[in-house]
Order: sequence, then structure tokens, then C-alpha cells
Amino acid sequence: MIAPARLAAYELLHRIELKQEHSDDALNSEVVGHLEPRDRNLVTEIVYGTLRWRGWLDYILEGVIARDWEAVEHNARILLRLSLYQMSRMNRIPDHALIHDAVELAKLHLHRRGSGFVNGVLRNLGRQRPWLARDFHRDCPMCVRVSLPAWLWDRWEQRFGTDRACEYAISLNRQPQAAFRVREACKLERVRSDAQASDLVPGAYLLGDGKQCNDTQGVHFQDEASQLIPHLLGGIDGARIWDACAAPGGKSAILMERCGPSGWLISSDLDQLRTLRMREVLTDCLGSRADVLVADARAPIPFRESFDAVLADVPCSGLGTLRRNPDIKWRIQPEWLAALGQKQGQLLDAMAGAVRKGGRLLYSTCATEPEENEQVVERFLHSHPEFCLEKPTFPPGVETWLDSEGRFRSYPSARLWDGFFAALMRRI
Repeated sequence: MIAPARLAAYELLHRIELKQEHSDDALNSEVVGHLEPRDRNLVTEIVYGTLRWRGWLDYILEGVIARDWEAVEHNARILLRLSLYQMSRMNRIPDHALIHDAVELAKLHLHRRGSGFVNGVLRNLGRQRPWLARDFHRDCPMCVRVSLPAWLWDRWEQRFGTDRACEYAISLNRQPQAAFRVREACKLERVRSDAQASDLVPGAYLLGDGKQCNDTQGVHFQDEASQLIPHLLGGIDGARIWDACAAPGGKSAILMERCGPSGWLISSDLDQLRTLRMREVLTDCLGSRADVLVADARAPIPFRESFDAVLADVPCSGLGTLRRNPDIKWRIQPEWLAALGQKQGQLLDAMAGAVRKGGRLLYSTCATEPEENEQVVERFLHSHPEFCLEKPTFPPGVETWLDSEGRFRSYPSARLWDGFFAALMRRI
């Protein structure tokens, strides 16, 4: 019998690689939901670990397989990766157990003789353990050591230098810190007694040492840096606000709380299904119905009046979230970045018309590359002289994370949060 956790891990990795399903969606699916808590934790570790260290795992496998690694059947590659991850980076699983399950899975999912191939490769790895050789680390290319695609490593090394790029990339292979917000009507003590309040983000709570949040009514799980973004607008009590690319709704919930009962928030998104889910999130977080609509932020503005503030948290590559979504680094291609930047610029241009004179426009992404961040803002300011950069002053302590121009960046290597970029602009 195949261990339930390894069976589920294989199914999820198959969906992520071949059906392009996002890892966080896969791990919150019914495949995992029916498992015992211990098995759920094991599945999460295997899936995330295999995705984070895929480049390193592939390098080892290429060294022990006679044929071209890229010519190996997809399902066999998935099986070998997840098995090698358990063998090399998880100490508590005996080789014989993981090899047995890999062979049984191969019999179910591979062509004839596939199980023999998988069995032979894994037994060979178990005997040789090449990753323990004295010169293994020395001979690895840097992109392999940190498990990044070569093109992304080259970019980061050129921008940050070797040491800083290495530190940054390795930090993304660490387990993320669980962060959440608690609805005002709920008492924190009933949620988690071991939670610590963030020293930077108002209303954010953190769990250390790899602890995880459990589903609890009135609690919204959201990365600490993501929670910080709406606070960059500063004082917004009583303000009229448009969150234009709002799904899944976490930032909208914060904006609603901060603008108060005398304020007015509209949350919109292009995707109808995501908008419906966002309405549920906002209702749960706020305890009341929110003004939510389906709208294309690039289309003519569907409002008669302008807003005191507009949040443009635009769709992006997601490269800042690799700690939580490691599959992204193997999916995205470098040529996509310029196209994403163009789309983001179009969104920013369209939203600018909704900002009143003296109002603020906050642009943000969970991306790392200049094409989606600085370059988008620079083009926008060049074509919109009626806007200027403004240095955020809230929350207290945010100045540590601002560059010389006043733009915000959260570095995952400096704190256990996602990598966000934000630029606050005021209409003159």
C-alpha cells in the first residue's frame, strides 16, 4: 500500500507541473483536505520542498541518468524529484519506504519498464548519495546551489552581487512565516495564544518557528508585507477609495477598516469568480456586505465621482512570493516581464483618471524585477506630470524599507515576508 502522503504529493505535483495549477491552490484542494493532520503536513513539506529545490534535484538526477534528463517521461521526473527530495533533505523517511512507494506509483502511472527505471535510479542514488561528496557543492553552478533558473540567477547576481544574490535566493527556500489578521469583533486569545503582534504592521500577527495557522472564524491569513501595503496611504479616515484590482480582498478589508464608517470603499476585479470569492472574504472579515463589482480597470472609469485614493495592486509575475509559491520560478519566462510591465502601465494610466486633485495613487506588485516596478512608475510619471512621488510616513518604521526616491520594497532575505514593491504618488 502506498503511503497516503506520498500518493497525494505525487498527484499534486502532477497537477502543478502538467496542468499549470498553482501550488497554493493545489495544497488547499480536496486531495489534501481528507488526510489526517500529520499526513497533510507531510504532503505540504514534500510538495513545497520538491518545488523549491527542483533545480538542485534535477542537477543530481542528470548526473546519474544515462539518457537526456529532459527526454525522461514527465511522470517519471516528478516521481524521481519528490523521492530524491525525501531521500536527501528529509531525515525521517527510510530509503526503502520511499523507494517502495515510488515503484508502486510508477506501476500505476508510467509506461512498461518505467517502474524498473525508477527503482534502479533511486537505489543507485541511495548507495552513492552524490550530494554528500566533498566536492559536490564546489562543482555546482551557483544557480543550482540556490535552486533558481539560470536566467533569474544571472539577473540577481548582476543586480545585487554574488553574495547578496545568494543570500536572497536561499532565503526563498525557507519556510514562510505564518501571518494573519483578526477581525475586530474577535478576541485574539481565542485564535492563537502564541501569536506575536508585528512590530511594523498595525493589526498583523505572526507565528514563529514554522508554526501554521488553523482555520478560525474571523481570522484572515495574509502575508505581513501584503498587509502593510494599504497602510502606505496614511490617514484615510472618511476617504473615498477604489481598490481596483482587489481580489482576493485582503487589502480591501484593511482599507475598509481604516476609512471607517464615514468612508466609502469600492473593490473591483476583472474576474467574476474571483470577485464572488472576494465578496465572501470581505463579508467574513468585516461582518457586513461590501461594495464589490466586476470591472476592467483598463476600461473607461465607470464612476461619476473621483476618489481620494486609488490602490493599483496590479496583476504581476509573483516573483516576490517564491517562498509561498515556488512553482512560479519554474513557470515564468524572462520575456514575459516586459509584456507584464506594459499591461501594468496600461492599468496605471487608466486608474490615474479616477484620482481627484490632491488625491493619492498607490501602485504595488508582489514582483521583484524592474520591468514590473521602477520602470512602470518611471514611465507613468514621465507621461503624467500631474503626479509626483510621495514618501510614505505610515506606519512608523516604514522608512527603513524605502529607497532614496521613497519607494517601498520588502526583501524576503531581510525578514520572513514576501517581496513587495510599492510607489505612492500624489496628484498635484
